[in-house]
Amino acid sequence: MTIISGVITVFIGRKTEIRILEREYERDGSSFVILYGRRSIGKTTLIKQFMQGKDSLYFLSTEEEEGQNLQYFQSLSFDKTGLEILSSGNKLEWQSIFDLLTKGQGKTIIAIDEYPYLVMSSPGFSTKLQRIWDEMLKNRNVMLILCGSLIGMMYSETLDYSSPLYGRRTAQINLKQIPYSDFADFFPEKSDEDLLTIYAVTGGVPRYIELFQPGKDFIENITDNVLKKGSYLYEEPIFLLNRQFRETRTYFSILKTIAEGSHKSSEISSRLNMKQPSIGYYMNGLMDMDLVEREVPVTEKNPEKSKKGLYRIKDNFSQFWFRFVYPFRSYLEMENTTPAIEKIRTSFIDSHLSFVYERVCQEALKEMTGAGFFGNRISRIGRWWNLKEEIDIVGVDRDNVPVIFGECKYRQEPMGIDTLRELQRKASTITETTDRIFVLFSRKGFSKELQNYSQRNKNVFLFDFFKRII
Repeated sequence: MTIISGVITVFIGRKTEIRILEREYERDGSSFVILYGRRSIGKTTLIKQFMQGKDSLYFLSTEEEEGQNLQYFQSLSFDKTGLEILSSGNKLEWQSIFDLLTKGQGKTIIAIDEYPYLVMSSPGFSTKLQRIWDEMLKNRNVMLILCGSLIGMMYSETLDYSSPLYGRRTAQINLKQIPYSDFADFFPEKSDEDLLTIYAVTGGVPRYIELFQPGKDFIENITDNVLKKGSYLYEEPIFLLNRQFRETRTYFSILKTIAEGSHKSSEISSRLNMKQPSIGYYMNGLMDMDLVEREVPVTEKNPEKSKKGLYRIKDNFSQFWFRFVYPFRSYLEMENTTPAIEKIRTSFIDSHLSFVYERVCQEALKEMTGAGFFGNRISRIGRWWNLKEEIDIVGVDRDNVPVIFGECKYRQEPMGIDTLRELQRKASTITETTDRIFVLFSRKGFSKELQNYSQRNKNVFLFDFFKRII
């Protein structure tokens, strides 16, 4: 993502993705990268950042006819090369233009953004591109990037076994939301609480983050960007679904049902009067977009087959919208934002922010274990629950033995030792091992008694917000 302040432009995050693109650029000969992800996730910005200073051509496909896209591609190619044969007076085919673009000695990058639009304007375009790649481009010093927001079509046209382009890619990037660990770079002056409050709405979606102005308070930003008719995020979940799916109403109803508290497949199908097996089809589409996740207790040995799976909204903004915007649409349509704002003021922390805090704590712990903070024995981290109780964070080792146990409390008072005692009791009910690590995250720090206990017991780790104190 790019943040602009005055005349200074700063690109934040996406280190892994940039490394992948640079690796493909350094590859001898040709490379073919597939880049896809939901709208507003930062695909175009990533491509343009990567292409800076390199011999490259960026082409944005449109929903026009193929012939018009071809004319535009030829025009861009003429601007880049200055070759008279590419001028508007000559009508060339795709293969001829690609040929003229890639005859140089150095590596040329050709990025085609919103590739699905080309396919929609010409259903056989992927076959055409396959021929161009096989007969010419794969033997040249070229890097081809196909990018798109229509995730299902990107998969079916470029990654699926039945696609004409199957097997040609040298790398693919499914661009996800920016992690919370990079979020502070967007708002360097904000406190931990202010950062988490914004993140609970925007998540890691770059376009959403850009809308929140540091000089305005939280309610002002929510009002201007979400609650006001015509604002960018006023109907964002509807736009997302309309763009990706034909059966928008069904997907919308499923999201709404989950947001209202139904998490089991049987509960969702019952409320929507749908056959339970058909729910899986729609869930797969929502999970492909990173809007929904299926969660099972982390100790399950076969997660895919587990009958304990629960569906939860993964996207912070969608969860916020269904909880604090959609129920007040009648008021908002009359430009009355007061009821929605009052609901946000009174229940935002308990019904939304505290759950986001738990997920971010879990994300932070995953990053710590990945960096070897607890050694190299932890294989998975997630939630655990049974019919009677649950634990916010559990980490299991390679033998599926629970080793790490964590609790996250977003409260106004310091965490006391009773929270640790309760966590230790729960841990003893799911594992007999005495080699246990306890990790506690707290919004407002810890009681002196708990801090003293942690200093005496090296298996107890305390994190004030996300910063370790002991």
